[in-house]
Amino acid sequence: MASASVSTLVIFIAAVSIAAGVSGAMVTTVGGISDSLDDRGADVARSIDTDVEIISDPGSGAVYDGSDTVTLLVKNTGDRTIETEGTGIEVLVDGRYTTPDSVEVLGGDTAWREGAVVRVTVTRTLDAGDHRATVIVGSERETLAFRVAP
Repeated sequence: MASASVSTLVIFIAAVSIAAGVSGAMVTTVGGISDSLDDRGADVARSIDTDVEIISDPGSGAVYDGSDTVTLLVKNTGDRTIETEGTGIEVLVDGRYTTPDSVEVLGGDTAWREGAVVRVTVTRTLDAGDHRATVIVGSERETLAFRVAP
């Protein structure tokens, strides 16, 4: 009878050891998944909080000055401050990527806060006719259609 109790005890200890190893691996995996979900949630929240509008008047003639400068006024209508340094703002003119020559926050502020407006200027030669300028900030994009007079 004693040998049956010893073998049962050995099998029980082995089963508990295997279960502890499996549960340790599961805790590590679940922790990694949880961290990934937290990071993704923060990215989605940042994307939701980012919203911009191009407020330039396409009919005023102020968008293109006739001497290779496209000027766009863009308002931060989101719920967070947007970086203006580096590659935070991208511009497409007629579907072609154009690096902004300058991004200037209007009103004397140094940060592009909620409700603030920036002046984005790019150098691009445009012929007379219809054109489109798209401003991309993160996952948010806004497009302005305008006409250059002959």
